[in-house]
Amino acid sequence: EYMDSNKYIEHLVTQLEEQRWNLWRQKLSVARLQREVAQSKSEGAMREKLIHELEEERHLRLESEKRLREVTLESERSRAQMRGLQEQFSRMEETVRNLLQSQGSPGQNGEGTVNIMKVYQ
Repeated sequence: EYMDSNKYIEHLVTQLEEQRWNLWRQKLSVARLQREVAQSKSEGAMREKLIHELEEERHLRLESEKRLREVTLESERSRAQMRGLQEQFSRMEETVRNLLQSQGSPGQNGEGTVNIMKVYQ
């Protein structure tokens, strides 16, 4: 589960980077379209087409920003979960270590230690 969480976080970070890249690309596209609209002297259909494309790009950018926020939040939650799992694992390790020490004290048979070792592994 620990490795799966790491892979999931890596996946989220990759998605986050992709969303940032898409956002950057879309912002460039919006800027390009805005320049084209400003420079366009043609009437009618061309102007309407550019305005439509600009609105479409703006909508896509807003969607990308929304997804970026979602992925960022999901990544933060996963990191918090990972920290919790790591703390839980450390506590479990400490418990097993204490059990091994108490099983290894004089007057105890070795069989209990072997069983605990198997559980630990």
